[in-house]
Amino acid sequence: MPEQATHVDIASAYAELDPLSAKVGFKRVDSLPHAEATTPAPQGTALWSATYARLLLWPCPGSDATTVEASAQAGQRWFDEVLVEGERRSGGRPLDGYLVLALPEAPQDDAREDIRRLELSTQVCRKHLIWPPAPDDPDRHIVCWRRVAEVTVLGFPDIGAEAVPSGELYWPEIDTEAMALWEELNAIGVPAAVSRDTNA
Repeated sequence: MPEQATHVDIASAYAELDPLSAKVGFKRVDSLPHAEATTPAPQGTALWSATYARLLLWPCPGSDATTVEASAQAGQRWFDEVLVEGERRSGGRPLDGYLVLALPEAPQDDAREDIRRLELSTQVCRKHLIWPPAPDDPDRHIVCWRRVAEVTVLGFPDIGAEAVPSGELYWPEIDTEAMALWEELNAIGVPAAVSRDTNA
């Protein structure tokens, strides 16, 4: 794992992301994969992996719009290679990607609109921003990072281990009437069943 970034307490971000990630089937990888991207992963970068997705924590050195945009682009390029390689290794099964930019402080007011646009973009992966609470934040003693719960894949309610996604496909249980219809569709085909029902 890369050394801890000096501009933020990145270890506290790991501590917040680890348990939430585990609840939805993610595990933090021991070492980052090699990527040929022009920008190397910054110090403190961490990757969580699941059968269906990857989550990347990418430290950002500033909270102004220009720095956030540049970090997002660099992280996205690096992450794209990781996702493509992961899909190749899984036999072409698509992987969702979640890029979490760790800002040193809340975004500057003039950056809010650009940041909203960035978070709405789904190019390559979903993008989210988190930051530590301000010194005057009344919740600073109980919340290490703001907006972690808004990371789409992690923001689910506490639903228990039985809902953790897996790579297995399961056939849903259906009632006898639905099963009879399914067997009929398999026996005579969809066009014949539609034609019969239309003429009935």
